Amino acid sequence: MPYRQRQAPEDRIGNGNTWSRGSPSEITMVKPRQIAIGGMVVTVIGLGAYWLGIGPLAPSPPSEAPTEDVETGLTLRNVTLEQPDENGVLLWRVKAEEANYSPDRSIATFTRPDGELFQDGEVIYNVTADTGEMRDNGNTIVLRGNIVAKGIKNGAILRGNEMEWRPQADVLVIRQDVTGSHPQLRATADEFRVFNRQNRMELQGNVVANTVVEDPKTDPWLKLQAQELAWDWDQERIDSPQPLRIEQFKDTTITEVVQGQRGQVNLGDNLATLQGSVTMQILDIPLTANSEELEWRVAEGQINLNQPLTVTHPTQNLVVTARQGTMNLADEVITVSQDVVAVRQQPQSRLTTDRLTWTIPSQTLLAEGRVNYQQTNPALNLSGSQGIGRLREGTFVVEGGQDNGGQVVTEIVPN
Repeated sequence: MPYRQRQAPEDRIGNGNTWSRGSPSEITMVKPRQIAIGGMVVTVIGLGAYWLGIGPLAPSPPSEAPTEDVETGLTLRNVTLEQPDENGVLLWRVKAEEANYSPDRSIATFTRPDGELFQDGEVIYNVTADTGEMRDNGNTIVLRGNIVAKGIKNGAILRGNEMEWRPQADVLVIRQDVTGSHPQLRATADEFRVFNRQNRMELQGNVVANTVVEDPKTDPWLKLQAQELAWDWDQERIDSPQPLRIEQFKDTTITEVVQGQRGQVNLGDNLATLQGSVTMQILDIPLTANSEELEWRVAEGQINLNQPLTVTHPTQNLVVTARQGTMNLADEVITVSQDVVAVRQQPQSRLTTDRLTWTIPSQTLLAEGRVNYQQTNPALNLSGSQGIGRLREGTFVVEGGQDNGGQVVTEIVPN
């Protein structure tokens, strides 16, 4: 990349215009200076310049003249490093206690960096770390150790032990013990990749993300676990192309768990959608629902199942299958429809109907449409247009309707 050099003519290294010399082995600056090294502008504030690896410049014996030029590195203290693009727009600026340059000035390492990352001329992150390195003539900057990156516009605070800023690719990468906080989300992962122009962050490897609520002791919140999440903080949307597990907490207690092969969470609408071998557990009932797709409106406690489903209540020995259904978690009411089959092991019985409403607190089943109820002991077969079952009492009553002239058909099979 062509570089813009910001420097005054008298500030060039080696021109001798404003340097004061104490001896042949020492060079000191009389005031802070800006130096152009490659395409990067360096402001020197402090104690002096040293050649890398040999300390202060050693005087050569008067009788010896160098036979060849030896490329050596340069050390500067209390410096500010700036990197512009080809149009002179800043890409990053770093203040450091010390900077050491390679002989060709294409690589620099520095200590205690405190800097700013720019995008389109505006600061987007403030960053601090233990050490840093400039690579590829300033096209890449790497920081290491106790990294803190604070987003100016997005409000994110990212921490880790290695950070890489590639401004031309518009990507900020943070690795090793990574944590992040944001008004929408708090997360940990093996690696964060931030794409600021797209308002997007990719979280990769052992991702755990918690939604942010005003008071986690009283407000339910979600915990997301996956190997990969893509988060668009502008759209308030999280996508996982890989298996996703979501847990809802009330204070420190898990109340619901849902898992699928992939999924999306809309934080603004409190809507979670999972696809592929989806399983949801409602722990305090207890109840398990399985389907190929599940839509969970978290704030309303409403679950929509638009694919064939199975609902299991283990304590009641009841399994219900249907082609679609809804679950109201607040009222603990489940409604399923189309090809409904409910099977109970004790007493052994089977119910088919067009529509079934299951009210869990009262353990009541309301069957509507073509109702058929069968049981084995005593052997019984009932058909009608509506039926009411009470699981606690082990009873089921079928009523007639217009389809069969108001008559209930009862078939008793003798032993």
